[in-house]
Amino acid sequence: MLIMEPQPIISVVMSVYNGSRFLRDSIDSVLSQTFPDFEFIIWNDGSTDNSEDIIKSYKDRRIRYYYHENEGLGKALSLACREARGKYIARMDDDDISLPDRLQKEYNYLETHPDVVLVSSSAYYIDEKGDCLGQAFQYTHPRVIKSRIFHPCAMFRRIEYNKTQGYPAVKNSQDTLLWSKLSKYGKLANIEEPLIKYRLISSSISHSSDPQSPYYKMQLTLREKMCADEKITDEDVKLYNIIAGLTPKISSAFVYRRTFEEKLHSILSRIIGTNNSRHIIISLKNIYGLIRN
Repeated sequence: MLIMEPQPIISVVMSVYNGSRFLRDSIDSVLSQTFPDFEFIIWNDGSTDNSEDIIKSYKDRRIRYYYHENEGLGKALSLACREARGKYIARMDDDDISLPDRLQKEYNYLETHPDVVLVSSSAYYIDEKGDCLGQAFQYTHPRVIKSRIFHPCAMFRRIEYNKTQGYPAVKNSQDTLLWSKLSKYGKLANIEEPLIKYRLISSSISHSSDPQSPYYKMQLTLREKMCADEKITDEDVKLYNIIAGLTPKISSAFVYRRTFEEKLHSILSRIIGTNNSRHIIISLKNIYGLIRN
């Protein structure tokens, strides 16, 4: 007789890519949660360091380990979440630390707020040594909450997540795109209390783009278009990745040239139309003062 394994209430999902430096602290923080009924999906996205050795050193039955060739965070999370069996999916990064009662408090919130599809929380900022740098301020107003949800401490309903096509396979901002999709199926919420320690490190993915660069602003424009669509097309993802890939090349010291404007106009025209593209380029010139000979 086949014995069915009981389904966990929460699926904690962590994608790892060369995260050995802080990985053990992150894993320990999940395994030490006061909420007992969870599975821990750890997805190794083609790490070349000793991340795999660290993960395999744990013998906890709640860990489900997967290895895949490197495809980037968006794709890795999408694949990992397909393996989730819980009622809720809780995100976790390989360099952050969940406080002991994080899962319990987020679970309690979603159970008592059936109209909420996702809940996140505030966080303590810590440095590379683990020393506290301060506490984050978290938005709670529904109109602005999507712009201030910490990805590594988010928990969301799996059934509604599956309706969104999952994480888009883009190079960054996977979280914001997903939040916009999820918001069509319910409310988003933030718990003001810090429930994780959010590590700030120089090589973090979240710091890889210059927020003041024109291409970063273009990502915001495309993101709005993608989030408004019922379906994200392959062409949308391709264009988004083109812009994201060029972002690190643009900085405040960038010398604006006609070739840059033509390339930017060509990309934007395909996304939002020729007239809107011209308006945005003119606005960028005025804002950043990029017209130089």
